[in-house]
Amino acid sequence: MIKTFTTRAVLACTAIAMVLAPVAATAKSASSLSDLVGARAGQAEGDLESRGWTLITGHKSNTAVYNYWWNRDRKDCVMVTTRDGRYSSITDTTAGDCNQKSGGSNDAATVAAVAGGAALLAALLSHKSGHHDDGQHMTDSQKEAEYERGYRDGLHNSSYRNNTNNDSYSSGYQNGVNQRDQELNHGNNGYGSNDRNSGGSSSPAQFNDLVGAKAAGVETDLQSRGFRNVDGFQSGSNGKGTIWWNGRTRQCLQMITVNGRADSIEDIQTHQNCR
Repeated sequence: MIKTFTTRAVLACTAIAMVLAPVAATAKSASSLSDLVGARAGQAEGDLESRGWTLITGHKSNTAVYNYWWNRDRKDCVMVTTRDGRYSSITDTTAGDCNQKSGGSNDAATVAAVAGGAALLAALLSHKSGHHDDGQHMTDSQKEAEYERGYRDGLHNSSYRNNTNNDSYSSGYQNGVNQRDQELNHGNNGYGSNDRNSGGSSSPAQFNDLVGAKAAGVETDLQSRGFRNVDGFQSGSNGKGTIWWNGRTRQCLQMITVNGRADSIEDIQTHQNCR
């Protein structure tokens, strides 16, 4: 049993090292996107898309939103951090954060084969750079493996298994717990607030960051933040209006879409269908 566990631990570290190895060799694209730092998230999204970037995945913390964008031509991934509705930073990260193979090689398949199947491969991809306190994966594969083990235990509400008092495991476990709390409260306001008052409503959901973004994406984001579409109407010659109601936060929003993008979103407070 000890030999088996040791073998698996070595293979896990080897596999994670293969995933982390491309960090130094990957293309450095963040510097070419520095002009977008400080821009409103909804507007900057269109700029990223026009430059060949595709949004792959993302997650949220109490204070920020982390999105991972992939450029197919450059074979590169960047992490965009958004705070208060604006891009606060854009940093280079691993291809794995964008759920991609690294460097055009078949590293992901090799990891699965060496480690003994898809289960470990899934484990390697279960946390992103933004789940680390400093926003970066650890370059030490053994520490990263321990962080990953702790993260998964915390995320899945498993027992705290840190007999050696490993700091990497402890950090991973806490951040896994934080992510689980975010997911449990996702319908609250989309930014992880746990505030509730005695009337049963929650803190207001954020929506200003969505102005300027593509309408289809905005609708998906509004739904993830607890809103539902309750009415629609024509707005001008080329605009469309929709009404969104969030029963938990008691917010009634009016969104005007022009040329496929959210031109404005306002809390109109009352509407016959907002109930």
